[in-house]
Amino acid sequence: MVVKKVSKMDLSRKKESDLPYGLISYILGIVAIVEAIFSPFIGIIFAIIGLTLSRKEISSLALKAKKLNTIALIVGIVVLIIYLIFLVVFDANQIMGGL
Repeated sequence: MVVKKVSKMDLSRKKESDLPYGLISYILGIVAIVEAIFSPFIGIIFAIIGLTLSRKEISSLALKAKKLNTIALIVGIVVLIIYLIFLVVFDANQIMGGL
């Protein structure tokens, strides 16, 4: 008889839950991509929440959700940097134009 050691993490990750974390995370990933374009702060927050929820479930939908949320996080950070660059450039032009 072979006895296999199972860690607590394996038990907690494979345990069936009442909430479909993969589906919730997938929906948050779609919303995060849209929000990352229009409001990068909200998109980044939704992407982080979606990433944490996608780690609570092991399924193909959870893996897709993890990819979507990672893309949303990257898009949100890039758009935020572009917004900040435009803010600095246009404020600098207004200051120099006013002199």
